[in-house]
Amino acid sequence: MRPNRFVVLSLAVCAAALLVAQETVDRDGYARDHVRFLVQQLDQWTKDFPPAFNAALLKPPVDASKLPEAAKAGADEFTPSVKRLADLSSAKDVLTNAGFRSDLQKTLAAMKEVNQAFGSQRFPALLQADWDQIRSTLNDLARVYGLERLAVLEAPSGGRGPATAKAAPAGGISGYIVDLSCAKRGKGMWANAQCVAQCLRDGDKAVLVTEDGKVFQIANQDKITPETYGQVVTLTGKAEGDTITVESVKN
Repeated sequence: MRPNRFVVLSLAVCAAALLVAQETVDRDGYARDHVRFLVQQLDQWTKDFPPAFNAALLKPPVDASKLPEAAKAGADEFTPSVKRLADLSSAKDVLTNAGFRSDLQKTLAAMKEVNQAFGSQRFPALLQADWDQIRSTLNDLARVYGLERLAVLEAPSGGRGPATAKAAPAGGISGYIVDLSCAKRGKGMWANAQCVAQCLRDGDKAVLVTEDGKVFQIANQDKITPETYGQVVTLTGKAEGDTITVESVKN
């Protein structure tokens, strides 16, 4: 007995639909977990960042008199804002939850003032590094919800002249190819090629992070291929400050 072609076609269509539905569920599940992970990352700074920021306002090289009140008060808004996001992040509909999105938007607005402060004043290096990670994590959340991200502002250099292009050190610069977000989350993330690939697909930029944690921006992103994600490579080319224009990539 020959099989009914209509039945076979219908079964094939149903199977394809089930696969598409499963992929959608998997993507949504990953996105929810990613949002919760990012909120957990923010929560780790709620205890130490606000008092460290407020203490830095009281002594040189920071001149708090030149900062607007919103910037000086911004760090105090950080902890309650993150706690609200943490409470809402457990919702099953967190990806479409209007309350979470609204609170995230308010958090970004408050932290925009803090970000401007870091861009206009010289804060202690450790505090600046913490803020870089907080800003990167907030921007990852903003990307998920289609919100405006915080600008990456260079801290004042303390009077140094403009950087000039020069050859990278002899033999090149070695380190891990990662996304900017993972670069600032510790060495455990640097070799996670799957996470790097996902973050780069989501719009993050590839960078080189050395064994001691120094991050180099990569000017010509097209030189970086998926085979290098999470791998230790050596880049040769021209260096201008912390930015490399790559000529070659060696594994």
